[in-house]
Amino acid sequence: MTMNVIQTVPNLDWLSVWIKAYAFVHTGDNSRAINTICSLEKKSLLRDNVDLLGSLADLYFRAGDNKNSVLKFEQAQMLDPYLIKGMDVYGYLLAREGRLEDVENLGCRLFNISDQHAEPWVVSGCHSFYSKRYSRALYLGAKAIQLNSNSVQALLLKGAALRNMGRVQEAIIHFREAIRLAPCRLDCYEGLIECYLASNSIREAMVMANNVYKTLGANAQTLTLLATVCLEDPVTQEKAKTLLDKALTQRPDYIKAVVKKAELLSREQKYEDGIALLRNALANQSDCVLHRILGDFLVAVNEYQEAMDQYSIALSLDPNDQKSLEGMQKMEKEESPTDATQEEDVDDMEGSGEEGDLEGSDSEAAQWADQEQWFGMQ
Repeated sequence: MTMNVIQTVPNLDWLSVWIKAYAFVHTGDNSRAINTICSLEKKSLLRDNVDLLGSLADLYFRAGDNKNSVLKFEQAQMLDPYLIKGMDVYGYLLAREGRLEDVENLGCRLFNISDQHAEPWVVSGCHSFYSKRYSRALYLGAKAIQLNSNSVQALLLKGAALRNMGRVQEAIIHFREAIRLAPCRLDCYEGLIECYLASNSIREAMVMANNVYKTLGANAQTLTLLATVCLEDPVTQEKAKTLLDKALTQRPDYIKAVVKKAELLSREQKYEDGIALLRNALANQSDCVLHRILGDFLVAVNEYQEAMDQYSIALSLDPNDQKSLEGMQKMEKEESPTDATQEEDVDDMEGSGEEGDLEGSDSEAAQWADQEQWFGMQ
């Protein structure tokens, strides 16, 4: 009926393409939906259309392309400073990247527009969650659900907070509700599977991952999700390897697949292969986790200076990344005994006449070393 009407009304030729795009959205075919909406965006009538940009950002997010998702959300909010729809997902992506100051600013801006929408509360909740303040994140997620019980992002936030607080069964309820509301969103299933793995329910996790694989199709994301569960069972390690190779063949830049493949190579102590994989993945993108894992692999092959460089890059991308900080501190501690040995050699060479002075300077050096380490942690 719609198509028949479109043919009789002038300047509505774009509408049939728009309907086609959203048909792809609702069947979970994200790549075709993205291509169709991109073709619409090029039309003069719909260029810089905020609604289209928001839809495109959401689709990139669902497809696991976080970089393009953030770019489209930024375009949309520049065109409409009062935009609220979709800003909860945008805030979540910024928080995942470690851009907590930007998340805080976004939350304040949204609260100034309206505190009667779920989005401002979810954005603030993401800031709390990635600052490891899980109780506050739980409260803010619950407040968002009160305002909009159909907010998928609020359910995911509350579920993640509950899981990290050890309340796994309550978290499972929230992830299941998110799946009911958004059956085509992979992140809802990821949250539920993480809960199953956290409670050592590997069988339930495997059943769910297989169902997702069959329902949403064999793409890089579903292959990686299934491989993640397979990695938890020693019997299915080879299957995990095959699934990850397939995922990386489809999308060599898919970060989650790269991370899991690196984890597998680390278990097999194939560090050179892991370094090659990570360097290839970082050729066209920069990601905190990838730089940190590359640092770990470089330490394993005694490339300490470059490992330190990789940890520094990771911390520049996300200053709150605790694992990168721990990696740097571990290297500094391993280097310090060598320095102490060299100082002892100097003591022996100088003789007993200046022993007291040298001991004093060692004390001062240790004090400065402590201060230097403290500043490195900031």
